Amino acid sequence: MQANEEHRRTNDVLHRIADTLDLLAERIRPAAPAGEPPAITPQQLLAAWRARNLVVTDDVHAVAARLAPALVRGPARCRLEEVAARTGLTLDRVNDCPRMLLKRGCMRQTGCDGDGVPVYVLP
Repeated sequence: MQANEEHRRTNDVLHRIADTLDLLAERIRPAAPAGEPPAITPQQLLAAWRARNLVVTDDVHAVAARLAPALVRGPARCRLEEVAARTGLTLDRVNDCPRMLLKRGCMRQTGCDGDGVPVYVLP
């Protein structure tokens, strides 16, 4: 049993290292030139996710639709309370939706802003 615990701790450390490396890579990645239009529109992004069955329920699609315009321009900050108010979904359900989008590879989290609001980008 001790070996399992040690293995779990090692995996936790490796995941934290990988998350830190992702954050560092995001910080040093050059930004798109100002005024350059996004390579994809929010509607095209949502259609691509739907075509690949990545957004499978209406509530996840509603949250994805709120995030898509910001995601195509760059990092998207996601205040769950705002998304819940705009979509009419419960806060618990809105909280589940970004996790689904993350698990399906639609976006990735690069950290949180100064207020603790999650920041997402396209993979």
